[in-house]
Amino acid sequence: MLPSEIRIGSNNLRLHLPEDGGTRTAFIDVLLDDCYHIWDLPDAVQSVADIGCHAGLFAIAARERWSRAIIHAYEPNVALKTCYEQHAAQANFKVYPEAVGLSSGTVALIPDPESVQVRTAEAKNGGIPQVAFREVLARLGGSADVVKLDCEGAEWEILQDDVSWQQVRLLTMEFHLWAGYTLEELKSRVARIGFRIRCCDVTGPDFGLLLAERRG
Repeated sequence: MLPSEIRIGSNNLRLHLPEDGGTRTAFIDVLLDDCYHIWDLPDAVQSVADIGCHAGLFAIAARERWSRAIIHAYEPNVALKTCYEQHAAQANFKVYPEAVGLSSGTVALIPDPESVQVRTAEAKNGGIPQVAFREVLARLGGSADVVKLDCEGAEWEILQDDVSWQQVRLLTMEFHLWAGYTLEELKSRVARIGFRIRCCDVTGPDFGLLLAERRG
């Protein structure tokens, strides 16, 4: 069972989470097992972009790790609004109810019984705004120390922005090979935008986790 509250810094944070198995797994992976390796990252982090924040578990973990950082989170699934808004108010991060892609536009949601697996698809009249990745960085002042990606396949499009990624220091992400790409393509893409991979693990039949840092 998920706890009703957790300790963040010197404060208790009340949890408001969807009741599904994927969320319970995410709680363990993100907050207990540190699947995104944030405790292996430097202490001096001032800005974080959480793309695909779901209910805000990574942003909560990031606030515990970097108490003074500016944290911007993005989540297009409006069904999670009550969850992430309550967490954002308690853990002092900002959530944009938007998808993120290579360019701005609109998307539609592809539903799934597991809230962590809801995806987006480009749709001219989708009703949900999508913001370009470069705008995510602009809102943080033009750069980000840490970008976390977990956006159910949309990461492949975001990683095509060769220019904007030059303003990112650290990347931690879940990748999805079912989106039509290979692990070799992912590694090549990450290298092309100037990152050195610190670890890359296939944790399921067609998904996994990657941590990378800017070279030089």
